[in-house]
Amino acid sequence: MTIDMQPIHALLLQTIHEHRFADTHQLTRLTMHRYGNRRSAIRQTSRHLRELQRQHYLVRLERRIGGWQGGSGVSIWTLSTKGLRHLSGSSRRVRPHHHTTTFLRHHLAITETRVTLHEAARQFHRGLEVEVEPNCWRRYLDGHGGANTLKPDLAATITSDDYVDRYFIEVDRDTENPARVIAKCWRYVHYQRSGTEQREHGVYPAVVWLVPHEARKHQLVKAISSEPGLPKDLFTVITMPELQQLVRDGPTSNT
Repeated sequence: MTIDMQPIHALLLQTIHEHRFADTHQLTRLTMHRYGNRRSAIRQTSRHLRELQRQHYLVRLERRIGGWQGGSGVSIWTLSTKGLRHLSGSSRRVRPHHHTTTFLRHHLAITETRVTLHEAARQFHRGLEVEVEPNCWRRYLDGHGGANTLKPDLAATITSDDYVDRYFIEVDRDTENPARVIAKCWRYVHYQRSGTEQREHGVYPAVVWLVPHEARKHQLVKAISSEPGLPKDLFTVITMPELQQLVRDGPTSNT
């Protein structure tokens, strides 16, 4: 039996395909504008996800990710092998239970970032375009002619009546030494110096480090500010609650 692929089914599958993992709350918030109220959105989204699971397009992870979303028991979804084949034609087998907890948390945080961007764009009447990996990755030649790839977690373009703001977004989970963050900052500088992005889009995006708490924010701000030669005005470090303000007011540098 083949599922009657409703538009909402296609949207849910495509969103999960783009991010690899998403939880029920995130998918409900992304599609809430289609329903009359939050209760209806939760009920209908859960029903659609269960139907996609029943037809073997989705897999619900059995384990819970401790500390994710306040420790709630929300379900986490990913594509099955059948779902991946339906969307991309790939014959690759999906093994969702082989991923580490750190890997899952990072991908769920990226999904959460995209959901929050969409919510803020609707709230403040902004246009929004989001690129996810690998579409947000940028290939360029360095000063020696070597091929390089810059790999942001997301790229976002936010438009209002007066401005167009462009961002590369790094979703930090406080799992890496600040020295590795500084090394990534230098890769953004090298890409900026290549001129590749400016030739295509006219401007170079602001780089946003999105961190899980204030202590990590202070740590990274200090590390970036202390790095000799690093162009400080290129980078902004914010927490998730500050992401909506970024959508509303545009970029500011705190380094």
